[in-house]
Amino acid sequence: MRVPQALYHASMAMSVDGMPHGWTARVLILRKQDGSTEPYARLIEYMKAFQHRGPTWQDTVVRGLGLLWDFCQAVGPKIAAESPANFQRTLFRRFAHALQSGTISPDGIDESGLYWPMMGWRRTRELVHSIEHYAQWCYEEIDPNPFEPAAHKRAPSKGIDITATLVWSRIRQVSMLVHIDQEPKEKRRKSWVETGRNPVGVSVEPVKYFPPEYVESLLWEGYKRPGRDREINPFLRYNSRDMMVGLLDGWGGLRRAEGFHLWIQDVVEEPGKPGHALVVLNHPSEAMLQYFDKVTGRELRLSRQEVLKRRYPPYMPRHKVTRGRYRAGWKGIDLNREHQAFVFWIDPNAAALFWILYLGYIRYVRTPIMKHRRALGGADHPFLFVTEGDDRREGTAMIGDPYTPKAYERNHEAAVRRIQVDGGTYLEHSKYHGTTTHGLRHLYGQTLVSLGVAPQVIQKGLHHRHYLSQAPYTAPDRDRTNQVLNNAYAQLTGRHVEPLAPLGHESSQAILRLKEFIASGGPRV
Repeated sequence: MRVPQALYHASMAMSVDGMPHGWTARVLILRKQDGSTEPYARLIEYMKAFQHRGPTWQDTVVRGLGLLWDFCQAVGPKIAAESPANFQRTLFRRFAHALQSGTISPDGIDESGLYWPMMGWRRTRELVHSIEHYAQWCYEEIDPNPFEPAAHKRAPSKGIDITATLVWSRIRQVSMLVHIDQEPKEKRRKSWVETGRNPVGVSVEPVKYFPPEYVESLLWEGYKRPGRDREINPFLRYNSRDMMVGLLDGWGGLRRAEGFHLWIQDVVEEPGKPGHALVVLNHPSEAMLQYFDKVTGRELRLSRQEVLKRRYPPYMPRHKVTRGRYRAGWKGIDLNREHQAFVFWIDPNAAALFWILYLGYIRYVRTPIMKHRRALGGADHPFLFVTEGDDRREGTAMIGDPYTPKAYERNHEAAVRRIQVDGGTYLEHSKYHGTTTHGLRHLYGQTLVSLGVAPQVIQKGLHHRHYLSQAPYTAPDRDRTNQVLNNAYAQLTGRHVEPLAPLGHESSQAILRLKEFIASGGPRV
């Protein structure tokens, strides 16, 4: 057992009345001492108040409160008997200690019956912080009069009211953490729960990025389809879709989920630079585009959310779905007034390769798939990347459904494990080795640093919203960013110094062959 198991609670995701279509809440079901069960209704209201938070946030809150409830049921009566006048503080201290160190003795005995394994410092802090944030919300939203300190100075005699206990902690300024992050420094409270010092002595793990010496092998070894060596069409011999997503992450610096919001029209040929891709990141719901209204016969300027609603029901912006295979996350990125950002390629060859892959993918992969989908009665949609067939691991996925981040993660892992390293072994897929999809984005950032690019340009390339207070006044525009990156690349290659993540001779030759294949007309699929 690697994680605590639920004993007195359960959880489930479900839709909630009055909330947008596609939104679900992670509902916490509590089992009481008498055996009865009931949903924790106040927690549902909390999630409705923060409806724009993602499913991971919901799961963490429910996990923390569920474990606190289990601890109260299993250990609460004993603590109440031992420390009736100091019940709440003792409860909080022991709960945090149980999370961090586990409840199992060295001889394998657990008197509490919880049998929690050690969770470690970082996860303990994460769960406790989520509980305290919820407690603060309860304190601000609920009339505190019923929870006056005097009424809860001693241990409860008829079971523990988890809401009352948490509100009491705010009234008495008892904190499980050193402070609540949102509060001013002068109001931070001393913690009554000691979770220990950071055992590693640093606040974050070392940055791990994809090994540069294997990054091109990812494209031409990893994304080669097994059993397709004799396939004439190179866009079918290789997984051109995943190659494009990999290029966006490793050579364009995107986060894993950002590419899954792209529509077909978000990729065009770079003006003034034939044969190179210009990729535009549009906000999934707020970016505007021209829409022809067949009813009125007029051209309208509508948001993407409205276009999906009118033209592609039942589809909606993917980041507004709380959970499920359709969801694709979206972090706040640096956007212009049109709610757009641009992909800045680290290597001109990457832009050229992406463009030729895009043309072949649309012609030989996506178009036949969507034609087959419509023949099966499936709905059309504008998303660029689509599934290529029924996948049992994707549940009810249909051919041509919008491609999912989880499916890409699986395919990327398989691609990494196909790359041969010295000694006949294969590359390992792990966060520690930097070979995950996010390791590609880290490689992009490291390459920019190796090119000697100014911090403001790095901020622009990674689409970060914040760097320093003066950054909004000094950050370059799109043309300037492209110019700086191209100049830096040309300067290094002119000195015969390779950038950290180059696309080498194999990619250059592949671009020529792919162009020739498309120009010849190629076999239609």
